[in-house]
Amino acid sequence: MRRFSMLSTCIALIVLPVALSSRAVVAGDWSWLNVTHLWKGTPVDVHKAESCEQCDHEICIERTPVEDCVVGKKKEFKASCRYEYVSIPETRYRWQMKCIHKEIPCKTCETVCEIQDQDHQYEVERWDKQPTECGELHCKTCEPKLERLPVCTGCKTECVPTTIKVHYWSCVKVPYIVYRQVKREVCVKQPCCEKVDVPITRYVCEHCGGLGCCFCNHDE
Repeated sequence: MRRFSMLSTCIALIVLPVALSSRAVVAGDWSWLNVTHLWKGTPVDVHKAESCEQCDHEICIERTPVEDCVVGKKKEFKASCRYEYVSIPETRYRWQMKCIHKEIPCKTCETVCEIQDQDHQYEVERWDKQPTECGELHCKTCEPKLERLPVCTGCKTECVPTTIKVHYWSCVKVPYIVYRQVKREVCVKQPCCEKVDVPITRYVCEHCGGLGCCFCNHDE
């Protein structure tokens, strides 16, 4: 019984709109197509009579410029003077006993030999081979030859430059570095905001004057 009652209810809900629509078609009334009041969900666009043809099924809104003054925030910087210390190097001197390594130029006497090229005789072996009845006979012959060789013809004494390395203790001026602190003034900038009045031009709907209506969709 319960299934039969539910089935009959569903059939009645389906048949009722069809019957109403058939009567509306016969009477020439097409307003029954606007069934947006039967559910709450995605809205259906309906072309209103007061909308123009250029708006593509949308309403036309006329707005009016209004001169107004609003409060805004302006970003600025506040400058203040502060002090900081800077280290500056400074070279000073003091006297100290140190071991000095030094090279002193001087001249010394040096023996210099005079070299000349002279002829030098030497011998080179030459082997000759002769056939014999029993085999071969090899005979050695020494041939004299000459070559040029450097030969010392004499020596003499000349003064040539040289250096003398010395080590000694001496009182000398030694540099050293010290750092002194100097106080100087620097400028420090800090960001801040200041409220100012700014003139603007805003637009309001001519129908409601900016209070909000269905034309301007005012939402706050």
